[in-house]
Amino acid sequence: MLNSLIFEEQEMYDANKIDFDRHWKEIIAGMPDSFLLLLEPELFEQIDFAAKLQPMEQELFPIHSKQRIGKHIADKIFDVKLKRKYAMKKATIHIEVQGDGRDISERMFKMYYKLFDKGRKNIYSIVLVTDPSAQHPTTFDHHFLGTSVQFQFRVHHLNNFTETELFTSDNPFALALLAGKYQASTRFNAEQRYTYKVNLAQIIKERYSFVESDIGMKLLIFVDAILYLPDDLHEKFMKEIFRIFKEEGVDMAQAEKTKEVITFGELFERWKKEAREEGIKEGIKEGREKGREEGIKEGLNKGIMEGQLIEKRKIAIKMINSGLDINLIISLTGLSADEIRSLKEQN
Repeated sequence: MLNSLIFEEQEMYDANKIDFDRHWKEIIAGMPDSFLLLLEPELFEQIDFAAKLQPMEQELFPIHSKQRIGKHIADKIFDVKLKRKYAMKKATIHIEVQGDGRDISERMFKMYYKLFDKGRKNIYSIVLVTDPSAQHPTTFDHHFLGTSVQFQFRVHHLNNFTETELFTSDNPFALALLAGKYQASTRFNAEQRYTYKVNLAQIIKERYSFVESDIGMKLLIFVDAILYLPDDLHEKFMKEIFRIFKEEGVDMAQAEKTKEVITFGELFERWKKEAREEGIKEGIKEGREKGREEGIKEGLNKGIMEGQLIEKRKIAIKMINSGLDINLIISLTGLSADEIRSLKEQN
């Protein structure tokens, strides 16, 4: 029986593993300042964050380039502005997530050369190792007779951080690393992973206002993705999420009936899609009616704008029916508190 459970867990792990690096890439891209402050505080102090970090993956790997196929897509590359004391005002940061234990030191060197060849002179290379058993080299060395090259880069491993250290940190990216540690330690224990996942969701809700920023939502979606669960535990988790966010998930009840498995992020995307389709259709219809008096073109433009407002209202109604907190609904839709209350009264 135990071997059967381990086999099932292994199959689930293999099926989801291909996406792990992508989920890490997305959370790093979503909060690069927090990532750098936690892992590279010395570098963080040299960056002028008043200027927005500029992603440059598309420049290196155009959409139709074969180089974007496979592992290359896991790289995150940012151009940053440095503080005034530096003569060279810019730097490029290359971040790679390594989750399968392979030695990627040669590829780190090749990426460094590509960046250098494109005129980037201040280059900072970082590897985040998420495989619990891997020990990654910090250099790439090549020697041939009297010719040699040694390239050194920064390496951070999840094992370098303790659970207590991450839990007590006030840096939001610490919770992402904690989720990574939980994922690694519960590879063959879905019940324990479920417990960790619920606890993290509760912590995220308590620590981060969903009104003031989107950090909490980004973390919640990452935790949902990285701490994957079997279907039965996932449905149980989604019910618990709705309880945590006050309460009664209508969509989860529908999902139970149809045996549909959805993630927290997918739930919001579904709400948006449904509301967008309904809202734009209604808005354009209204715009056409107005267009008889105002002119077809102007009327359709107004109709589309009205459709976008209808979309937001429909999303809000779905959230209200699912019992989500009013502050969370305001944050995600941009509607005012009065509008949300009015919709609540109407429904």
